[in-house]
Amino acid sequence: MSALFGNPNTIARETGGQFRPGTDKIVRRKFGAVAKVLWPQNTDAHIATIAGVDVRTARRWMAGEFEPPISIVAAVLNETFRLQG
Repeated sequence: MSALFGNPNTIARETGGQFRPGTDKIVRRKFGAVAKVLWPQNTDAHIATIAGVDVRTARRWMAGEFEPPISIVAAVLNETFRLQG
């Protein structure tokens, strides 16, 4: 598979992301890292509860296998501000 803008593996390596063939996205794994800072224990359970999904889905978001929907990112931010206030 080739891309018009260059070698997809090189692009992914240079940007620090992971290329997902067929989706044309560079997936970064920062969501999980941020969530682990906010909830160091049982992170996947916290994300699953906030998002209303099963723990397996939360783990996949945190691992960077799939991007979490923006509504989930917003819910995590909302929960973060609720915890601080």
